[in-house]
Amino acid sequence: MANNPANESYKGGSVIRSTLLSTVAVALLALGACSSSIPTPSGISVVQPVPSEPVQLSGKGDTAFPQPDIQSRPGGAYGYSHFFFEEVGGEVITTLVEGPAGEQVRSKYSYKQLQQLYDQGESPPENLGMTREELGELVGQLNTVREATEKYQDFELALDDGYVVSLNQFPNMGAHFVNEERLTDGIFNPAEPEFLLYIQGEVREWELVGTGFILPTGLVGENHPDGFAGPLDNWHVHYSLCLGGFGSGGSATSEECLERGGSYLPSFGWMIHTYVWEDNPLGVFNMWNSNIPPKMPAEAIRETRILDRSAKGEVATTIENFSHRNARIQAGKTLAWTNMDAVPHTVTFGSVGETEPAFDSGLMGPGQTFALKFDQPGIYSFVCTLHPSMTGEVVVTE
Repeated sequence: MANNPANESYKGGSVIRSTLLSTVAVALLALGACSSSIPTPSGISVVQPVPSEPVQLSGKGDTAFPQPDIQSRPGGAYGYSHFFFEEVGGEVITTLVEGPAGEQVRSKYSYKQLQQLYDQGESPPENLGMTREELGELVGQLNTVREATEKYQDFELALDDGYVVSLNQFPNMGAHFVNEERLTDGIFNPAEPEFLLYIQGEVREWELVGTGFILPTGLVGENHPDGFAGPLDNWHVHYSLCLGGFGSGGSATSEECLERGGSYLPSFGWMIHTYVWEDNPLGVFNMWNSNIPPKMPAEAIRETRILDRSAKGEVATTIENFSHRNARIQAGKTLAWTNMDAVPHTVTFGSVGETEPAFDSGLMGPGQTFALKFDQPGIYSFVCTLHPSMTGEVVVTE
């Protein structure tokens, strides 16, 4: 149930108010105010102090948590990165945490592709991080979801069973119809999804495209749920949501939400989308589905969910899933890396075994950002000194 960063509105509906997380699950060390003394070649400028110490986790490795005071720039890719940061009430805060705090397994296998993979009788690819037995259990659970919701292709039967429209229709997702009785039991049951996803066609008939599950943190706790078999189900938690009322909706302070006449939710609870009806090229558990209007190539969805920083003269990129991303920017622009993983990384000029003192972020803990302004065209390679397999390059054009 995502608030689209492109100013999509949250409206209407009745939802459970889950309790605010009582303990922040990170202990922060000071970022340090030391400016970089690293010599830089002409054409590169460090525009933000280099973090002097990494963020240290408190030991709750699988816990969702807001991240206070560790991020100076909004950023992230909604539905793709572990954290999403927004400016709310004049402060940059975490408004979304997705997946367990450790290394996540994100897969583009759709429901049908997972079925086919299991039917082939071979072991799953290593990058799925699961055994054949786990894959079989997962496929069985997804089959249960589909079988249990087949009757809800008749929209009236969904209403008869207590599903009520909660949020209006979102691009690449649909409208959420929530069953409040299931929502408040705190139980994960593949045969009883807490919400259904519908889209309304030109003839105004509702079409079932997906399902989803909600586990309020106030009922199940702060640890990432043990839901579907295997590591592919990255559940997410929303923070500082304003539902209903008027205005832009989405993230807000409690005061702003009150002024809008909405319902303020400091923490909404663990959620996951499960596309077993409209097959999803982005993966069965992805927040977005490129086959749901407005239809677009699967590879284009991510770029529409990255927080736009162009008005600030910046291009945002993320470090996530132990991977650096290549970037392409114009000369004179600033590139800002944000670490979305739960472990430290670096952005260091050079390649594996051949790093140079041109620029070095130092250790970047979870949520920390390092920014550079590139004045001269060229190709700049970089690497993480802690994880040498993480390499990338910045192509700077005229």
